[in-house]
Amino acid sequence: MIDRIVGAVAQNSTSTTSSSSAAQIPNYSSVISQMAQDFVSFMNLLLGTIDSTVISIARLAYISVLLVGVLLYFTHAERRLGKDLIKGGIVLAILAEFVFPLIARA
Repeated sequence: MIDRIVGAVAQNSTSTTSSSSAAQIPNYSSVISQMAQDFVSFMNLLLGTIDSTVISIARLAYISVLLVGVLLYFTHAERRLGKDLIKGGIVLAILAEFVFPLIARA
């Protein structure tokens, strides 16, 4: 009786050993590589969204500054402040339209 049990256990252990060696070990490097690619694509999407948002906000800012500057300058309410706001709006416009996009591409 004990010989039958030992024989059955031995037969099961050899069959599971051969089936486990036939099973493939998961390829973790491809899983990690895929996760890294997903992370990089998500970060590129996020940074692109942030860049476009910053440029839109800067565009709104320089248009507002220029309008207030022109209004103050030509109504003679605050001529010097109007001139300074116009200069600042022009600098901000150059930064927002030319410099920021170049930095975002680099």
